[in-house]
Amino acid sequence: MAIFERGETFSHWVTIRDRDNAKTDPSTVSMSIIDPHDNTVLTYSNMTKDSTGVYYYDHDLSSTATYGRYKVYVRTKTGTHQGMLHDEFFIMPWKLEEGIRRKLGITSNDIDDEDLSHIAWTSYKEALRDVYNHHYKETPSCNPDTGEGFDGTNTSFQTKHYPIADIEGDGTVGDSDDAEADITCWWINNAGHRNTGYVNITQVDNGEITITQSGGVTAIPSNNEGVYLDYWSEYDSYNEFIFREAVSYLAAHYVNLRLSELDKVTIADINSNRPIVLKSQNRYLREYKRLMDLVRKPRIRGVR
Repeated sequence: MAIFERGETFSHWVTIRDRDNAKTDPSTVSMSIIDPHDNTVLTYSNMTKDSTGVYYYDHDLSSTATYGRYKVYVRTKTGTHQGMLHDEFFIMPWKLEEGIRRKLGITSNDIDDEDLSHIAWTSYKEALRDVYNHHYKETPSCNPDTGEGFDGTNTSFQTKHYPIADIEGDGTVGDSDDAEADITCWWINNAGHRNTGYVNITQVDNGEITITQSGGVTAIPSNNEGVYLDYWSEYDSYNEFIFREAVSYLAAHYVNLRLSELDKVTIADINSNRPIVLKSQNRYLREYKRLMDLVRKPRIRGVR
């Protein structure tokens, strides 16, 4: 299975063969895993031999693992000869494969787990940008406790919209300390030059942040000509269950386009052999849009 959840065990099996296609045992067989941010989460470690030419390694995934694509490298050595096998897997908030296949009425014979996991991940990333609200070049609100603004000393501020969203989809709402920041900042000095700001999130749910100059220490001067944020927020109407269903339908749409022959039912015994049943290729996309409309619109409250 190519999609895993946090805290599960990734079990990787390989079969080593020689040029005659016979199973063989190299001197060493080791495995390494690289996370989506190119950090090594498993240095090359010896794999366990199950039988001649067959090796495996069980790796326990962290309960806080980054969501995304993980690269797997298996290195074999015999004398001066070295071989390398490549594979990958995804860690996601939930497993989409079976839900996608059920919606389409297909099996692993129609599309394998590797290809399906790629479509699932890219669909998830696309849906994040559909479900969240983008705020670009927004000026931050003042200190929520004192009301202070950019006075040359104050560094505490608040976003105008919250909760701040994990737009990168890696499982963490990242700030300037993270490889994949979900909120960024820039400011204009009194000479009109643009500078990078440093944002630290102190409270995700209510948008409390600190803003400093790029070093992360010094407050932005009071004579600045503008301080701006770029981030995404979650709508009040957001519902995790509906969102997950929507992502499954979006992935089903892309799989359906790929397996376009599934949209046609033919009777081989008919001389013309022409399609007799045609199904809309966009039916899954329409359901995706319907579900997304339920979770990405602000609630309209009545006025008395």
